Amino acid sequence: MKTMFRAIALAASAAVLAGAPALAQKKGGTLTVGLELDIPGFDPLKVGVYDTSQNIAAALLLETLVKLDENGKAAPGLAASWSHSDDFKTWTFKLRPDVKFHDGTPFNAAAVKWNFDRQKDPKNNCRCAFYIAGTLAVEAPDDLTVVYKLKDPAVNFPVLLSRPDQNSTIHSPSAIQAKGDDYNRNLVGTGPFVLKSWTAGDRMVVERNPTYWDKDKISLDRVVLRPLPDSQSRFASLKSGETDLLWADEFEADNIERARKDPALQVLTYAGSGAAVSLFNTKVEPFDDVRVRQALVMALDRKKMSMAITNGLSRPASNPYGDGSWVKCKDDGALPEDPKKAAALIKEYGKPVKFKMLFTATPRGRANGQVLQQLWKNVGAEMEIEQVDQATIPARAFQRKFDVTPWRIVDFPDPDVQMFANFYSKSPLNLASFTNADLDKALEAARMTADEAKRTEAYCEASRLINQNATWFFTFQNTYYAMAKAKVKGVPKLYGGVIDVSHAWLE
Repeated sequence: MKTMFRAIALAASAAVLAGAPALAQKKGGTLTVGLELDIPGFDPLKVGVYDTSQNIAAALLLETLVKLDENGKAAPGLAASWSHSDDFKTWTFKLRPDVKFHDGTPFNAAAVKWNFDRQKDPKNNCRCAFYIAGTLAVEAPDDLTVVYKLKDPAVNFPVLLSRPDQNSTIHSPSAIQAKGDDYNRNLVGTGPFVLKSWTAGDRMVVERNPTYWDKDKISLDRVVLRPLPDSQSRFASLKSGETDLLWADEFEADNIERARKDPALQVLTYAGSGAAVSLFNTKVEPFDDVRVRQALVMALDRKKMSMAITNGLSRPASNPYGDGSWVKCKDDGALPEDPKKAAALIKEYGKPVKFKMLFTATPRGRANGQVLQQLWKNVGAEMEIEQVDQATIPARAFQRKFDVTPWRIVDFPDPDVQMFANFYSKSPLNLASFTNADLDKALEAARMTADEAKRTEAYCEASRLINQNATWFFTFQNTYYAMAKAKVKGVPKLYGGVIDVSHAWLE
């Protein structure tokens, strides 16, 4: 096996973990975090997929085999080192010794395998299983060795285990077995904090784990997580001192600007990879004709859209990667903004262009719809806004019951999983139902080599083909925000929108 990383001394590896505080940093104190949503629980079998609020809490209580460092590269977490086979289909992880779950039971390879098998078991019917479909099996040849067997090559597999989500976090098998249905709200992990109390709709309180394997790097005594769904109430809580740090996004542009002008506050910003996107169902009229798709893309004025929706805070996107990705394209094949050409293509099509587009049943969804509706009306296309609840959009998309639907390419440290799932002809998640042999070839090439330059070339070719055929269109890059008191220190980059305060401290 080729070694991806040589064995790393545990003492040295701890120092590279993202957000680890320096020795002189202040110990103690309570940090209160305002979340966008209440947390429904943590058992993957019960909740299926974690949202951002769950990710933020999971980063305190649970851990993953791998973390991301300040450069977005894989760094040791519960795994100290790893290696891969020549074909990148087998990855072997060496675990840290002497790590325990909060209930005192040992963390080991059998626990990692048990978590995976439980999610993968078809009898459990977990929605979470979809996201690990590419992993055929997890083996535990000894207590400190975990082997992942993959269906397809994954040249950068370790980074895909870094997100504190439903699949990558490791729970205590004994706690799940002992608590049964109650485990969902009584989770047990290996993390730096332990669940102390939890009142639904009000607050979750976690306290420092006295037996944590890297406890000297943890400063806070306690973290309080409060669901505050209304953005104005959330910002008011920061101003009043009820909270110390908040989750935010571009649609809170006014509050973000106020925070930037307030010396008592700070705004944390991270330009991630991926983008907010929309896709056409290429199997239905009028989107079975490339001219119509190209016309609607060329009618977009992303700067005007940004000003109308987020006061100019949203950053235009023209490809699936974004500024936070290591994939940088000199030519991504983006179609030009050209309303005259768009109108000419609609006219050339020769039939009325009428269709529906799905949006969330929220003021935000309505605002997005009205902006697009007007831009497309200007070039001779008639779009009807169809507002539905958030959960309906994925269901309709998977069933191909849409003309145009919004979607998102999430901020992942490697593009392979999402690019292959979204754009490969034979993928069940090829929601646009578009088939192109050259696009398949580019995606296959990107996952068969570890050479980053060659992978970039393949991904840029994929972008050119997607844009040329206008099967998807990209509106805004993923940018993540948090607002905090100036005294809050040690929060690492907001990878994927996750605010990880596990190593934070108060000045």
